[in-house]
Amino acid sequence: MQKDSLSFYGASLKSEDCSKSAKLYSDLFGGEVQVASPGHAELLFSDNQRVIFSKETEECPVTPGTLVWKIERAKVESFETQLLSAGFEKESGTEKYSSYLDTWKNRIWLYWY
Repeated sequence: MQKDSLSFYGASLKSEDCSKSAKLYSDLFGGEVQVASPGHAELLFSDNQRVIFSKETEECPVTPGTLVWKIERAKVESFETQLLSAGFEKESGTEKYSSYLDTWKNRIWLYWY
């Protein structure tokens, strides 16, 4: 396949209310909501970093996804508090990273430096 005929578009996460999910993730991680409806939403972080939220239907099979974020170690505790108060559940953690699940079982990894 020619290089210019295929390009990365985005990562996908599962949701029941995509508008609400896009707003939540925008509030927590930044990015601009490009499209928002109950069944589909897109959050743009840069030209090639897009997160797509989809509600599962018969025509659109969706499974929970995973995003990995790099964060300054000094900001981990404060950001974890934000995640937990936004409804995320802490799943696991070590001295270098931790993972959290949202309501739809999408996983967020925080990797710190």
